[in-house]
Amino acid sequence: MVIDNDLSETTKPHSWVGWLKGIGWCVLILALLIVLGVFWYQGRMAGKLQEMLAELDCNDPGWRLREIEVARDNPPEEENSARVVAEAARQMPQQWPSADFSRKELLRSLSPNEMLSGEDFVLLSRELAGVRAALATVGKLADMPRGRHPIDYKRNPIATLLPHLQECRNLVHLLVYESMRRNQKRDSKNALIACRAALNVARSIGDEPIYISQLVRSTCVITICQAIERTLGQGEPSPEDLKVLQKLLEEEDAFPALLIATRGERAILHQVFAAVDRGEVSLKELAGFTRTASAPPDWLQNSFISLWRMDTREDNALFLSLMTRRLKEVQRPLHEQAALEKEFEREVRALPKNAMITRLLLPAMSKTGETFRHKHALLRSTIAALATERCRHDKKVWPDNIDQLCPQYLATVPLDPYDGKPLHYRRVKDGIVIYSVGQDGVDNGGNLNGERLTLPGVDTGFRLWDAVQRRQPPQAKPPHPFEAPTPPT
Repeated sequence: MVIDNDLSETTKPHSWVGWLKGIGWCVLILALLIVLGVFWYQGRMAGKLQEMLAELDCNDPGWRLREIEVARDNPPEEENSARVVAEAARQMPQQWPSADFSRKELLRSLSPNEMLSGEDFVLLSRELAGVRAALATVGKLADMPRGRHPIDYKRNPIATLLPHLQECRNLVHLLVYESMRRNQKRDSKNALIACRAALNVARSIGDEPIYISQLVRSTCVITICQAIERTLGQGEPSPEDLKVLQKLLEEEDAFPALLIATRGERAILHQVFAAVDRGEVSLKELAGFTRTASAPPDWLQNSFISLWRMDTREDNALFLSLMTRRLKEVQRPLHEQAALEKEFEREVRALPKNAMITRLLLPAMSKTGETFRHKHALLRSTIAALATERCRHDKKVWPDNIDQLCPQYLATVPLDPYDGKPLHYRRVKDGIVIYSVGQDGVDNGGNLNGERLTLPGVDTGFRLWDAVQRRQPPQAKPPHPFEAPTPPT
């Protein structure tokens, strides 16, 4: 019997076909495993996030942005200072103050007990004459301490516009300049009323749950404290007017701005995570609003966006955990905050690269925290200074120490937000200095320099002059660095 070798060879499968089939099955199984792994991973991350959300709902009910907004202070329309701020802002010129006036830098170029020169007073009066309508409107705020501006949160919450913040800044400066004009005319009463109105412009921001809002409120308060210092350097306001202003400042010092801002930012940025997870906000768009050294390069964003989005929920849970920890930390005494902020930022820098949103969105805690500490240092020094001035007016001499102000003029001695100790009180040759040790944490004897706060050797505080040392003539100033000196005649 003859076997057809050709036929047997054609029916015998080649070995490489089997290998191809094996590889195909391996690829199919691997793909199936990857798909199952993705679903498992996403389920695990979803569970991790849900655990975090459930914990927040239990321990901090009302923590979401919608609930925070509902719970915010909502004054009646007739008491809402934000309404008056908006009206006054509409009455302001688009460009104010003028460039010529801004170059003078009157707020920074004068000692508080030094009068304006005749030329500067004319310039100031002319600048304010063009905004009389806005001044008349915003002046109504002296007795309106509550406010709430409307906020229209966007699809991407960090893109939300807050035009009223710049309006508040402008109106605070307007009223501070008005207080300078009143002081020049020996009208301390109305100068203090302008300071009160300016304080209520800042307070119109209310309890907005946004870092930038509370930072603007704080910087406005710092400017107002400097205006109050100038008013007491120019005259002797009545103790009754000082007492009213002191009460407002004490309320401002008790306002938990940092806590409100931190809790609000946690809620707002949680919404950002949700928008990214739904595909409504891209990583590229997000990085455009928060361009930092941590932002990934464009090629990485475009190439790995799909894989990265698998980690969104884990990143979200991490972010909520970190911000919840920060909420506990900001409730610690102010003098402990700087060290806590530095440790927090160190840990954020060490976060894994896949925590992209968290690394993008977490603010610079030490910078924001320093603004709040400086505000409270200056506020508390101003409160103690008003109490000291009231005491001097009643007893005709300065108190020997700050403890003598309690309890008649102060309930307790304010604590320094930088070291947790009572504020310093020092008698100098022509008055009193009440101060905090400032950012360097060192008692420099009341060496105040409002423009160089970060330099070693500088304290933060309030200067009071003996009555005979107030309202001094203007001193000759060196030429402005952008102005040529006047040639000799």
